[in-house]
Amino acid sequence: MTGRAFPAEMAKKGARPPVGTKGAADWYWKRYTELYPKYFWADDTKLADIVVASAKGSLLYDVEGKEYIDLTSQWATNNLGNVHPEILKATVDALERYGFLILFMNPHLPMIDVAERLLSIRPSNNLTRVFLELSGTGAAEGAVKHAIEASGRPLILSFMGQYHGLSIGATAFGTLASRMRRNWEAFSGGAVHAPYPMTYRKPKGMTDDQFGEWCLGFLEDQILRYVAYPDRIGGAIFEPVALEAGVWIPPKNFVRGLRKLADEHGWFFIADEVEAGLGRTGKMWGIEHFDVAPDLVSIGKALGGGLMPLGAVLGNDRSMGKDDVVAGTTFGGHPAACVAATVTIDIMRRDRIPERAARVGGKALKRVKEWEDLSIVGETRGLGLAIGVEIVSDKGTKARDNDTAREVFFDCVRGGVIPLYDYEMNVLRIQPPLTIEESLLDKALDGMESALRKHSR
Repeated sequence: MTGRAFPAEMAKKGARPPVGTKGAADWYWKRYTELYPKYFWADDTKLADIVVASAKGSLLYDVEGKEYIDLTSQWATNNLGNVHPEILKATVDALERYGFLILFMNPHLPMIDVAERLLSIRPSNNLTRVFLELSGTGAAEGAVKHAIEASGRPLILSFMGQYHGLSIGATAFGTLASRMRRNWEAFSGGAVHAPYPMTYRKPKGMTDDQFGEWCLGFLEDQILRYVAYPDRIGGAIFEPVALEAGVWIPPKNFVRGLRKLADEHGWFFIADEVEAGLGRTGKMWGIEHFDVAPDLVSIGKALGGGLMPLGAVLGNDRSMGKDDVVAGTTFGGHPAACVAATVTIDIMRRDRIPERAARVGGKALKRVKEWEDLSIVGETRGLGLAIGVEIVSDKGTKARDNDTAREVFFDCVRGGVIPLYDYEMNVLRIQPPLTIEESLLDKALDGMESALRKHSR
């Protein structure tokens, strides 16, 4: 903040105060609150009460110069921090060199480079093919398209509480929240939904492994018996670690059992790594925590280095090597995005970013676990730098408390910390850039703990 006051007479004339001027925040916020519901979404869906003027690394700055610690990495997009200088330079150079080229019509060198980099970090050796898209949603849909068309089967198996995007197609086979599918139920005819083992809410008396077995048993004994015959299902898509649902980590026996079912019935086994991939959970890919090999992997968000949108699908020869699948989008595989992704992968390998996420995230989770002593915190859980804090109104019944979660979130923001929170959710998430300074993360956790204590009874 500069400390310079914005002249009152200028404000009366409706002039816009310079960013960094004392009093600018009030002017911009008033303008924002007037225009947000007019131009954008409903006012009650806002996820912050600041107007950002700039961002760098793990910090955001509002129009008055106040600093905020970003624990969202913009929904796990800025895994290497906002405006990483190496990625920025390479991206600008690529824009000047290539502009825009449609990869199917004019193949270019960056698409070859990024394909080779992706295959160099693939979670299993059976993945030999790359399909480039624009976004994580496009990648999830691209993986499903390949599974359906390569198998010649009409159905896709998905799991409750999973998020695969907000397009009509991704909403049809994703079930993060029923409100997201409201008005679009008729488009879900090809999707079959099964239980996902959210272990905090398992039936009383069950262990996590027993709950994993129960979910597999329900799939076999109920869904495959009464809802969808196995040979009508082309693939099973799931998040190995379901971050959008609140950082749900399934038991290993569930994931391994699902892989076994896929083998038995000829399903393509699809790991959606859009948010959990690229180092977020302490390994390059979330699926690597379970020691199973996927047939298809959807990738997005952090792939473009936080500067360019890019999605990708990795597949094996059976899913992507034989059939001409009609998929793709105009801007998928943008040359500059491919360059940004190539540099991002190189940095992640050079700086051992997944290993750093495991180490720093482990220390953070150890501290966050202490918050379970607070009356409003039902459970904390995490892998790497993906940590969830579940807010409840009653620890015995585990009743979700969306209202308190929202109040805690806004108190955090007012205190200079922005955790990851979504509308109508009761879980606050800690998903900062994987490069965040440890002292900065400690400071952010101090701010979150203060807000949680304020609302605890």
